[in-house]
Amino acid sequence: MALTRLFFTALVLVAVAVLPGLAGAEAPTANPQPLPDDVVLPMPGGRTMVMRPVCIGAGSGSYAWKRFRVGDPSGGYKESPTGVALGGAFKVGSSSEQDWCYYIGKYEISEDQLFAVLQAPKEYENSQLPARDLSWFEAEDFIRKYNEWLYGNAAKKLPSHGGVPGFLRLPTELEWEFAARGGSAVDSGAFDRKLPYANDQLAEYEWFSGPKSSHNKVKKIGLLKPNILGIHDMLGNVAEMTGSLYQIEYYQGRSGGYVAKGGHYLTDAQQLRSSLRTEQEFYAVDPKTKTVLPAKKQTLGFRPVLSSLVFPNREVSNQMSIDWESYRQGAAQTLPAAVSTSATSIKTQVSGSDAGSHLKRLKEELARGGQVAVPVQQELDLLAAALEDIQFTIKQAEQDSAYSWVKIGGEQAFFITKEARKLPILAKLIQSALGSQRAEVAAKYKEREAEILQNIDQAMSSYTESIRQLGTVSAQAIQEGFDRYSQFLVKRNAGQQSQLLELVRKQTEEYLKVKRTDDELWKKQFFDWSGGRQ
Repeated sequence: MALTRLFFTALVLVAVAVLPGLAGAEAPTANPQPLPDDVVLPMPGGRTMVMRPVCIGAGSGSYAWKRFRVGDPSGGYKESPTGVALGGAFKVGSSSEQDWCYYIGKYEISEDQLFAVLQAPKEYENSQLPARDLSWFEAEDFIRKYNEWLYGNAAKKLPSHGGVPGFLRLPTELEWEFAARGGSAVDSGAFDRKLPYANDQLAEYEWFSGPKSSHNKVKKIGLLKPNILGIHDMLGNVAEMTGSLYQIEYYQGRSGGYVAKGGHYLTDAQQLRSSLRTEQEFYAVDPKTKTVLPAKKQTLGFRPVLSSLVFPNREVSNQMSIDWESYRQGAAQTLPAAVSTSATSIKTQVSGSDAGSHLKRLKEELARGGQVAVPVQQELDLLAAALEDIQFTIKQAEQDSAYSWVKIGGEQAFFITKEARKLPILAKLIQSALGSQRAEVAAKYKEREAEILQNIDQAMSSYTESIRQLGTVSAQAIQEGFDRYSQFLVKRNAGQQSQLLELVRKQTEEYLKVKRTDDELWKKQFFDWSGGRQ
């Protein structure tokens, strides 16, 4: 009997050692590699979610955006390098050295975390494998329910902006790629690289296909080294959902499915890169039932970001309103939103500045490798000089173009005012003919009136196009164009045209501010101007 009891006790001890879950052990940690600046949020069931700060590195101003490029040439036309800008959600740091940051999940959402929030499926409990085989809608449902739980149970644990707690959501494609590349924690050269670490170190950081890494099986979160921001498994293990709709050129073109970022445990090592993006469908057709269901994949998971409202209260809104003009006249000039409607020379200047930065970086890299051969140095110097020559040539072309468009606009404006002066006279003639019952004469006058109105509309179309074309040249070229044409009119003793040119200049200035023409208002202003000079 004693022998039997001893054998049974030993069997239990072996079972406890081999199967710790049978002994009631705690759930596996959600933070296998803790760091001092981790942001740890509570979850239902005593679990936690760990977030990492991703700081922009552009200061604490209201419009502190970081300009960078997404994409990589190795991705072909679907990842053509594109200039973008990104801001943060929360001010972080001391009052003297604050930076805008957002937070991103340190790890991919685990099956255990999915179980804690959605309560299903049961086999996910305590599993530290990344959650996958779930739809975009289920990921959104997880985030929604977790936000509700946080606000009801741990709102004070959330970072805040303007006194309003932040919230979780799927990352945008830009937020994801900025974090994958290392954010502001790396220099521009390292940021632009295909991978944020050396190729021979890839297996230390990411799970990819084959015997050197995943063996084509998904792995637990946080087993490998994190990237420089302390974020694990960004480029491999499972691909990750974003909140961005897929467009070929990132923010233009048709909007399709949603963007998934990164590779997974079945992706070849050569294909892994920070820019890797794929279009994912929201729905799929079940091949058996032929019904439409939310699409799922075994290789697709997600990690959230912690963000905030842009305008959490009136105080923040008022401050951003105050800072707007200085921002638009300063830093905004080189950012994508402003550049998209800027003069050609400004666009070229920004591109030239980028090219110059790349050229400088190339020189530095060559210098690190040893002495640069004289012919190579000469070619680099010639390339730098060619960039300067291009800018000079564009400036000269701009000046000529601005003068031409000012002249066209001025001539069209003068034609409109001359035609407008005829309308009141025709109106009186029509009334007179109708009063004397000369219907045929009145009809001819009406035909002439219609012709004049058509001429005015055609001239207005040409006029507004000339103003829009002025928006493609620099402010300095526009100013010089107006001055040059004004001198031309003075020499011709064209006093009325000189006076009218000031109205054209005013309308041009209005267009440059709002980047929109206003045909009806401008036509009324021309009519009013002509009426006062009959």
